[in-house]
Amino acid sequence: MVRSQLNQAMHILSNVLKMLQPLGFLAFLLLIGVSGYEILEDWDWVDSLYMTVITISTVGFGEAHPLSRPGKIFTVFLIMGGVIFYGLAIEMILRAFIGRRFISLVEEARVRDRVKKLKNHIIVCGGGRMAVALIKELEREKQPFVVLETNPESSVSQLKKLEHTTWLIMERDALLEESLLEVNIESAIGLAAVLPTDADNLFLVLSARRLNPRIRIETRIAKESTREKMLQAGADKVISPYSVGGLQMARSILRPDVDDFLELVLDRNNYEFPIKVHTIDKEDELDGKTLLESPFRQEGFIAIGVKMPDGQLLFAPSSEFTLRSGMEVLLLGSGTQAPLD
Repeated sequence: MVRSQLNQAMHILSNVLKMLQPLGFLAFLLLIGVSGYEILEDWDWVDSLYMTVITISTVGFGEAHPLSRPGKIFTVFLIMGGVIFYGLAIEMILRAFIGRRFISLVEEARVRDRVKKLKNHIIVCGGGRMAVALIKELEREKQPFVVLETNPESSVSQLKKLEHTTWLIMERDALLEESLLEVNIESAIGLAAVLPTDADNLFLVLSARRLNPRIRIETRIAKESTREKMLQAGADKVISPYSVGGLQMARSILRPDVDDFLELVLDRNNYEFPIKVHTIDKEDELDGKTLLESPFRQEGFIAIGVKMPDGQLLFAPSSEFTLRSGMEVLLLGSGTQAPLD
């Protein structure tokens, strides 16, 4: 965070220095002009300053005094310096009033081009603190994603500016179907609805489900009474941050050892214990084999649970458990360690 703030301060200082360049060059020209006329023409500082100003500004007023040959040559170079000064001043004005908008347009076009190429990505609708946590986890997993957010001052947008990330953020209204189509919802594998209100999230879930019946939709709710409506609208999973936070605190108080173990497993910043799911399909070579015959342990994983085709969960299956098509095996392990005998 300190590094991000330092980078932002350096960026602001660099912009200020660029804006001061024309003024610095003008002061340099005035100093050179006044000194040159005093030395070459032996004029006093008032006449030298007057001649320098009318020369740089090219107003066409008469000379303070007749110029000598060296004075005329010096004036030619002073006029060229004035032209350079105007060029710098115009560039600064264009950069301040037009350049920023131009850069914004170029960046937006670049983002649109990258979004068009997205497939099997996740769409994050919203830019609040929950979206930030979600995006960081997606980035850690190297999962492609795009963010729809209308507020340029949102938490996600501000963090992108501070840390100079390459996140794909489009300033679009997620409630508009054309916005969802623009981020290729037809080829997306998931959508996270984390807009500020339950009403907006409900409308978003309805639109997303209509545009892509196969996409997995997860949404947040502020009121528990909205859960059933979200599920009826087409959400695959509904999360209440308050309920989740309360349950985690209760679990930590009642069973601190269990909670510490879960944090150890799930905190992938500090530990290497990934959880993955292996789905058994009809063409899978594991169909019909037992867990003992599977290569999971050789790959550094252990099976901690199996989800049956009917949705029933079986925890801690025995080594003689037979895998069948349609089952999902929940695996825990580093994926690199050799199994223990």
